[in-house]
Amino acid sequence: MTAKDRGTGSHPTVSPLTLPGFRWLWSGGLVSLTGTHMQFVALPYFVHEQTGSSFATALAAAAQALPGVTLGPLAGAVADSRDSRRLLIVANVVLAAVTLGFCLTLVAPWWVVVVVAFPQAVAAQLVAPAELVLVPSLVPATSLPAANSLIGATYSLARLAGPAAGGLLYAVAGLPTVAVANALSFAAAATLVSRIRSNKAPPPEHLEPPARPRVRTTRPRVSGGWSDGWAEIRRQPLLARLLVVFVLTGIGEGCVSALLAPYTADVFGSSTALGLLLTCQAVGGLAGALVMSRWEVLDRIPRTLGAAAVTCGVLLAVMTGYPPFYPPLWPALLLIAVAGLPFAAVAAAQTTLLQTLPRPALRGRVFGVTAATTGAAQLLGILTAGYLADRTTVYLLLADAPCYLLAGLVILQARRHPNPTRTTTN
Repeated sequence: MTAKDRGTGSHPTVSPLTLPGFRWLWSGGLVSLTGTHMQFVALPYFVHEQTGSSFATALAAAAQALPGVTLGPLAGAVADSRDSRRLLIVANVVLAAVTLGFCLTLVAPWWVVVVVAFPQAVAAQLVAPAELVLVPSLVPATSLPAANSLIGATYSLARLAGPAAGGLLYAVAGLPTVAVANALSFAAAATLVSRIRSNKAPPPEHLEPPARPRVRTTRPRVSGGWSDGWAEIRRQPLLARLLVVFVLTGIGEGCVSALLAPYTADVFGSSTALGLLLTCQAVGGLAGALVMSRWEVLDRIPRTLGAAAVTCGVLLAVMTGYPPFYPPLWPALLLIAVAGLPFAAVAAAQTTLLQTLPRPALRGRVFGVTAATTGAAQLLGILTAGYLADRTTVYLLLADAPCYLLAGLVILQARRHPNPTRTTTN
């Protein structure tokens, strides 16, 4: 086996977007994420306007985070044992139907959004593990970092249109209109994914260990998802460190989910400011994703993740901490655009490690355990930040910065250990 086969060359052997199956998956993700980012702006602003409470806003975010804590391992086991393409189609159809429930705000009190957000999040649990399992069957192993970076680019592209459109639609027509637009995006995603006909890309066999115990793929259970995924994480030190990274960044992102809308409203004054912030982040994120899409060197991924996380922490500290000293919005727009690049690197590196470190038959289960653990960390961050912000200040959003700094330091220490992606051979 050559160095090129092991993914240590300097250029991808195959551009993922030249493969029809990956193109349909990428396009579907872009459409649905655009709708999701529209809701991301509108929903917390609706709750904050209706209640004036950071804790009420946190409750809506908690309703979306809670299913991941309990159902993540089951969703991962389902993705390992079922047709991931069909799973994505079904999940998007269900999401389209459930999302229309936000139209009930026309006749119901504000808390109905919490009731609808919960089943929406339940259905959404199937999307990420199904996608993670499907991608390696659509592209060659050496192109996985590029494919994941391009998928990361969909998040950035969606932020370019979604938050601004969501803020505008909400200001003009309210939450129900945003909900209808988001539901249509899920329906379009289901249609695009249904165009995937076959998975012809070679499996990443060079990343599999010599001995692969048989993994049951029938009757997925929550307990089986937990035990199998956790055993695989414990088997590899780098996976265990990666789990710590997910926990730390999950706590920080939970603080952001609870406080970003109140922070923006109190510090900068409008829903359009939040849309502009997320759109500017998308510009930097898109640039970062394009840079990362040229990489296929798997051995550099851990170092990339660590350095990018530390950079994120530094930029977050400056970006969220400067307004008391200099109130204008423009420095935040500039800094969040710059931060988009390291955030894109973090996302692509995390996904690539989740696809290349576990054995293929356990990818979904490992993802499920990390998703559940991250969800619990996010829930902790959401509820703690929301509760304390009502009693102190929305500047508790600053907690996101040290979380990313610590996460970067944790993963950088992995450089002292052998990289499992290099030690498995045929």
